[in-house]
Amino acid sequence: MIDGDGLNAFVAIAETHSFSRAADRLGLVQSVVSKRLKRLEDQLGAVLVDRAIRTRSTLTRVGELYLPEAKATLAQLEKAERTGRNLARGTTGPLRIGYVFSAAMNGTLGRVLTALNKGVPELIVHPRLLETPEQLIALEAGTLDLGLIRPRPTYPPFCIARDVHQEPLVACMTAHHRLANELAITPPMLAGEHFIIPQFHEHVGLIDNLRRLGVAGGFVISDIERTADFLTAASLSAAGYGIVLAPASLAKLNLDGLVFRQIAQFDDRVLTTFIHRTDAPRQALDHLTASLGPL
Repeated sequence: MIDGDGLNAFVAIAETHSFSRAADRLGLVQSVVSKRLKRLEDQLGAVLVDRAIRTRSTLTRVGELYLPEAKATLAQLEKAERTGRNLARGTTGPLRIGYVFSAAMNGTLGRVLTALNKGVPELIVHPRLLETPEQLIALEAGTLDLGLIRPRPTYPPFCIARDVHQEPLVACMTAHHRLANELAITPPMLAGEHFIIPQFHEHVGLIDNLRRLGVAGGFVISDIERTADFLTAASLSAAGYGIVLAPASLAKLNLDGLVFRQIAQFDDRVLTTFIHRTDAPRQALDHLTASLGPL
């Protein structure tokens, strides 16, 4: 297989018209340059340089035709080397990011993307809206590099996770609800309500917060409707189908007919967790660690 050494020797001879000057340019002795050119010619099965005239090295017809290809190949090799080094440093290439909806609403996703754009602008980011279980599967399979998820008791191997954001939970309801005019409500006031939970496939997470809300109010929550996402849940709530226990940042949706009420005497917080594979680009992780900081 042709290597860069032979191509470099050939191009240097072609541009300097001299074996000795080519050796000086490459920092080699002339005999090494001659051997590298001869090896290239043997690999190609053609003479590239006419050695008959000692005072000035000239290219054969094949050499003249091959020179542009040799230069282009060397340029591509240099590019491949730069790309490989940058990939190893984590300064270029794709970065696959998963995030839950509320991470976009509470600004955590924005902080991540801003830090990456400022710190490693050559990275190509690919954000994807995915629920926590889907992200964990993708992280374990290696199809995601990092994610913004809801905390879980355990995480996939080769992953590191830490909480980076917290916010209170609020009750979302239609503006026509009996509690809509209350500035703040208490857990007992929610007894008997129909709740909508935007985590259809999960058995941990917000459902745990909802159960603790029932305990705080002295009632058992049994009337639960599960939906696939927050937007669907909020739309149903605005239409009067039930109450959503949601992160306070959901208020940024500004949906018509939907109001948000604080819940007094209920201190649960919802967390956003930053998780990444241990083989994710290191420089990107360094910038994100500095940007996200401690909780």
